Amino acid sequence: MATTFKRAVTNIVCDNTMAAGLAERGQQVKIKHSRHSKFRITEAREALNIVYTLADEFSRAVGDLCRISVSRWQWNAFLDAHVSMPNHPGRSRTMAESKRDTLTRLWNHDLRVSPWQGTAWGVVQAVNTFAHHEQHVRGADRAERNMLRAATGGVDELDRDTLSTLSKVLDRSLAVSV
Repeated sequence: MATTFKRAVTNIVCDNTMAAGLAERGQQVKIKHSRHSKFRITEAREALNIVYTLADEFSRAVGDLCRISVSRWQWNAFLDAHVSMPNHPGRSRTMAESKRDTLTRLWNHDLRVSPWQGTAWGVVQAVNTFAHHEQHVRGADRAERNMLRAATGGVDELDRDTLSTLSKVLDRSLAVSV
């Protein structure tokens, strides 16, 4: 088995998230274990500057979004823009109401989101957490769908769309890449 160093943002907590992280685009170096591999691992770590650069970029982006306030009114306006509400009763309206209720529950009570309630980062966390853990999945299991999104750039697209919608609600540019 080889040691792999890779620039990825995924928080590796299990085999599924490790697979998702390895599937992300980015610099990667694999080093086969041998009696001299210790020196190559140090070289690879320094060459890619993996840990520090990525952590600094991510921390800076999160910090920037945490400094942007989102009031309760703005959160509700974001929900209106993010989840359109059909005028007539029926399945579509029920699904929209359910999504809005779940996003609001995450925003107010979920520990993966609520610590950042009232910030732009909290909005990104709510939408991301919904997509990864709450949204209905068809044609695949949840882990497979999440890995596919990570590999194809769907997670980045979700973040860009979320920030674009929030930017319109706040009437200001959010040129932050998470």
